[in-house]
Amino acid sequence: MTLRSRDLQAVLSFVADAHDADGPEALTTELLDRLAELVGCEFATYQTFDWQRRVVTAYVPCSNEGERLELPTYPDSFWEASKPPHWTGGAFRKLSDTCTRRERELMRDEWEYNAVFQVVDWIGFRVGDRRTRSAWLCFDSQHRDLDERDREVALVFRPHLDALWRRSNMRRQVVELAAALERDESAIVVLAAGRGIDHATAEARRLLRDWFGTRNGRLPDELDGWLALASPGDSYSARRNGTFLTAQLAGDFTLTLRERAADPVRLTPREREVLGLVASGLTNAEIAQALWVAPSTVAKHLEQAYAKLGVHNRTAAVARLARAHGTPLAPAADAPETTPAESRP
Repeated sequence: MTLRSRDLQAVLSFVADAHDADGPEALTTELLDRLAELVGCEFATYQTFDWQRRVVTAYVPCSNEGERLELPTYPDSFWEASKPPHWTGGAFRKLSDTCTRRERELMRDEWEYNAVFQVVDWIGFRVGDRRTRSAWLCFDSQHRDLDERDREVALVFRPHLDALWRRSNMRRQVVELAAALERDESAIVVLAAGRGIDHATAEARRLLRDWFGTRNGRLPDELDGWLALASPGDSYSARRNGTFLTAQLAGDFTLTLRERAADPVRLTPREREVLGLVASGLTNAEIAQALWVAPSTVAKHLEQAYAKLGVHNRTAAVARLARAHGTPLAPAADAPETTPAESRP
């Protein structure tokens, strides 16, 4: 059976509205009411689970269910290992596929849940991983057997629910990360898709205010213009009154800010010597030969210098150290001579 175009349009319209919602869970009571109407059943219920801890982490009913049942307190509603909270076989099930109408009517009269809601048929499906975390959406019918059209509606919606569930988990992770960073006094900015500010820690807001006068929750023009061309790993620096501000694009949506003294560099003499030879154009192998050390030792000195300077490559390290001192980094006096024909890394 193929769904009618109006059914597909209704599903797609619902999915668009669900993606616009920004609540803590993927589905709300209002959205579940719309799903129940779309399927043509009396009840729609959405739950999320932590299987390792065996707790229900969220329970969202439709309006009809909420009016009939005093719901338990969630999250952290524990279940016994021998009594899982929902069908735990396949990831998708339609009750009338395996039970006759007579069998389902007996269940309705004997099972506590069905006795309250008078359910004679249901379709349920799971997204996520039952070994760790998952979500379960169920449609319950009081009177009619759910048919193939209802099955196809559920199957069409299932991948969209998976995306909505994962998106809600990501929102929760961002909130938890931001809360942890607030406690750690780190300066982190979570960027919105349009390069605006989705979230900024208290320390990040302070730095933006002190350095750019930003108070309206928007990125300053200087950073916004830089981000338009930046790639993850790139850095932006500003200097004022003997202090540096460094902004680094740590990922597609994460900006880190750091304020420090203009010359915070604490390189060892050997690290400075290695960078001096880098500035003169030597390769790691040539530096190792000049210093009578192994190439791996040179690489280690450079790695440590990069971390201290807040950079990721040779050119940036030399430039960063030169800016810290206000003059180009002088090559070592005893650097061996090289020719342009020699290869460079």
